Amino acid sequence: MQPARLFEDEQEGRCFRIYCEEMAHQIKGPFKTSLWNQLIPQVSEGEPFIRHAIIALGAMKKITHGPDNAGGDFQLRPSNASDFFYALRQYEKALQGMRQNIADGKKDIQKALIACILVFCFETLTNKMNNAVINAESGLILLHSWMRENLPNHAGCSPCKEWQEHRIGEDLMIAFSGLDLQLLFFADARPRRMHEYVIGSAEGSIARMPAEFVTLKGAHNFWMLIMRRNYHFIVMVLGQGKAAEMCGPLMHGDAPYEDCVNIFPGGNIFSTPKEPPFELFPACMRYCDDVTRWRKASAKVFQEMETTGTEEESILIALLKIHSIMGPIMLTSAFFTTQTAYDQYLSEFRKIVTLSEWVLPRLMAPAAGKAVYHFDLGVLIGLFLVGARCRDLALRNKVIDLLLGYRLREGFWDSAAAGLFIVWARDLDEEGRDENGEIPEERRWFVTTAYVDMDKQKCLVSATQKALDGLKFRHKEIFW
Repeated sequence: MQPARLFEDEQEGRCFRIYCEEMAHQIKGPFKTSLWNQLIPQVSEGEPFIRHAIIALGAMKKITHGPDNAGGDFQLRPSNASDFFYALRQYEKALQGMRQNIADGKKDIQKALIACILVFCFETLTNKMNNAVINAESGLILLHSWMRENLPNHAGCSPCKEWQEHRIGEDLMIAFSGLDLQLLFFADARPRRMHEYVIGSAEGSIARMPAEFVTLKGAHNFWMLIMRRNYHFIVMVLGQGKAAEMCGPLMHGDAPYEDCVNIFPGGNIFSTPKEPPFELFPACMRYCDDVTRWRKASAKVFQEMETTGTEEESILIALLKIHSIMGPIMLTSAFFTTQTAYDQYLSEFRKIVTLSEWVLPRLMAPAAGKAVYHFDLGVLIGLFLVGARCRDLALRNKVIDLLLGYRLREGFWDSAAAGLFIVWARDLDEEGRDENGEIPEERRWFVTTAYVDMDKQKCLVSATQKALDGLKFRHKEIFW
């Protein structure tokens, strides 16, 4: 518990305690880490700007889970406006301190990284996704710049001596891997050289993957490294594959909302390429093999923990299985130019949905019907993949029911927004289902552009169809 002298008033102390006792546990989700409830509060004792960021997050917890939020969501209501403005004032104090820290030329990389992830949490909790993108990009560029200077050719799954000398422990490093994945899955405008840097620096560590993991944490940390390497590769492939040329005119117009981000600018992780760079396909196959090696190395510890471990550990295993099933699908589909190519993965799609059905209610259980916010990507990206690419109507409907049945936010990803997104994609495809129950390639749609305004709970989406007489485009404004 923080001593009272660190707080200007009783409200600061109360919001700080709310963060430590409630918010930190929710943010971390099922991932075992001491970052949120131990390291960050400890560092805040000597750094006011981190303390103000913690207080701001505690105030947001009051808003999303307080008695005035019967809807259990992430929206501001008149009844909790005073708490929200208090959170904003605390957040502004945090930002002022962060800017001063940078202006003074201080190079405390640990505090800079902690500040970055706290800012990301606040911006996504308050629905300012564009701000969150900008913050995440700047923080990751800072980290990669620091790594190039201090840790050449090291992006391993455990911190080396040089990391530890700068007080960057395993949990903080894994958190930044999580932030990196958030950007990769949402809107990543970083230059190609950064993707190449992460891919190259990870290769050596992945080549030395153990034949068998002895702990669940070891399997998780190594998977984070593989996952990051793979998705940096996918974003690079889609950019090189002219995915932007599949987008309709909506992408090239002015943004329809004042504060929004376009999450499908052509190089997004769920984009469709026009001309895949097939010279990179051998690397894709090697990366699929790495996923297979990881599964084999994890099998024994998974089996042991599923029998003797806690429910939290079982949830983590289920999420890792979802992500490992996704891995080869996402890798190979970066080279798909047709939507029917996804039909070969129906069995894998069913496994993802079955695992998600088990995971979701357990992720939500502690919130008692309220909205839940997690920092890391978890179940939503797998459900979105199935909803966007699977044309089995029953399975697609089950995905929609899961997404709309819970109020879950995983960083950028929101269950309600994703669910309504999939409803539109399903309805478009169903227009083309023929008398044999099939949807031919030329009648299938794929989403190419989405301007999202989370604060106003609306988005403008566009889809493309490769019809027999050329590309066709549709768009719709969705509200939730």
